[in-house]
This record gives sequence, C-alpha cells and structure tokens, in this order.
Amino acid sequence: MRVEARLRAFAGFVRRRSFSGAAEELRISQPAVSRHIADLELELGTTLIDRRSGAFTASGDLLASHLLRAEAILAQAALGIGALREPRSGSLSVRAAGISGTYLLPEVIAEFQQAHPGVSIDFLLGTSAEVVNAVRSHQAEIGVAGGFLAAPEIEAEPLIEDEVVIVGHSGLKGKRLSRDDIESFTWISREEGSATRVVADNALAELGIVPKRRLALPAWESIKLAVRRGHGIAAMSRIAMAEELEAGTLVIIPFIPWKVRRTVSIIRIRDAALTPTAHRFLLMLRARCGNAVGSPLE
Repeated sequence: MRVEARLRAFAGFVRRRSFSGAAEELRISQPAVSRHIADLELELGTTLIDRRSGAFTASGDLLASHLLRAEAILAQAALGIGALREPRSGSLSVRAAGISGTYLLPEVIAEFQQAHPGVSIDFLLGTSAEVVNAVRSHQAEIGVAGGFLAAPEIEAEPLIEDEVVIVGHSGLKGKRLSRDDIESFTWISREEGSATRVVADNALAELGIVPKRRLALPAWESIKLAVRRGHGIAAMSRIAMAEELEAGTLVIIPFIPWKVRRTVSIIRIRDAALTPTAHRFLLMLRARCGNAVGSPLE
C-alpha cells in the first residue's frame, strides 16, 4: 500500500533532503520529482520547499510530519496483514546500534529464535542514524539505539540507562587519577559518529579535559584489547565490558567529576500497531533488560 506519486515524491525529498536524493530513492528522474512536488504545491495553493535554500516552509513542515507518519502506518498495516496470513511463522526485522546491537540484543534474538523457530529473523547492526533510517524506511519494524535522532513519525521508548565510565588496564586498579593524569593517557575511542564517543567528548569538554593523544579504533572489541594491553584509557559503556570488569581484566578508573549516562531506547513507528511477532519480541526484550547491566527504565 502506497500513497500517490506526488506525495511519494515529497516524502522522498523529506527523507533525503534533495531532489536528486528523492529521485534515487524512488528510482525516477530528478525532473519527475520536481514536477510531482510542483503539482502538489499547485493543488495545495502553497509553497512547500524554498528552492533557493532547500528548506521547508511552514506548510512543508506540517505536511512532512503528517505524510511520513501516514506512510509509516500504511507500511505497518501491510506487515500486520502479512502476519495474519501466516500466524505460525511470520518475520521479525530488527536494527540495533553499536553497544546495544553487540552486547544487549544478540542473546535476546537467539532466545527468541529458539522459542519461535518458525519466525524468520532479520537482524543487522548500524549507527544510531542508520537504525532510525531503517525504521523510517520500513526496512525494520523495531530499532534499538542510544543517542536517538528524532524524526516526526518515530517514537522512542526508553529501555535501559547505560553508564559510560572511564576504564584502564588491571594495573590501574585502586589508583585515583588526577586531571593531569587523565590528560596524559592516550584516549582510545571509536571513530567519529559513534554515539558513545559523542557523549564522552561532550563530557570531556564540559570538564575542560583535553587529551594529549587520541586513537580511534573501528570496533569495541579492539578498543578493549588495546586498553587491556596498556595502550591507553577509554570511555566505555558498562554494558559493553561487563565480562571484563567481572574478570578483572579491565578496571573502572575513579574520577569524581565524571558522571556520564545515556539512555538506550526502542525505536518504532509512532501510533502504529506492531505485528504479533514484534510485540512478543518486545515483551521478551523488556523482561531481559530488567536483568541487564545498567539501570532498567520503567
């Protein structure tokens, strides 16, 4: 089920923020996108997009909010009808970002698959922005991410509060480091775009701490290995290093001014009913997160 062509063209522009991007998404020519949107403006008797800046007018903002939600609800209805046709099987599409996708979701996904062997599960990792885009474009029914990026047709349900702590190798156990000590270590983090890096960098800036050396690595496991070998310190999710903390291979470095938390949220289409399969999965996910490392949120 899809809205008519002129509205699809405008929705494509809203998602991609350009006529060329909308054309690529819809697989039509850029002039066709421009014509559809111009025809829509003519029918409504108003301008939706400022052609010089590419910004939305007040009318464009209003239509975008309603249109994206309408598209999303129609797509969700189609999923629900498909689930009614195949009540014993069904499918589940989940996208998750960084920490939640690596350390929180896999065990829940595996447990759900074991309990529902007939369900086809599509589970992929991405950045927080990619998770939101996957839900917006109906590639996923459920997303889980921290550092949530807002969209008019998306709602976020707080799932768990994750603490971001400063960690070092086991030889630092029991030591209290000064501000100068913190700055003197190599600060190891994910590449730019990581939600955890963003909150950690903001916390450093607020405290006036400027690390003298920085190292960006592409995965949390490689960061944990580098820190464990004594190559530097890192700000990491407590969820991500629960096993290392228990084993004592990594230790939390006490630094009194540092207190950083972030919320991991369930992301889904606003006001749209979930398929029965997705509903059962969310019940299991909420129950499991009540026992996860971190602070469960009601």
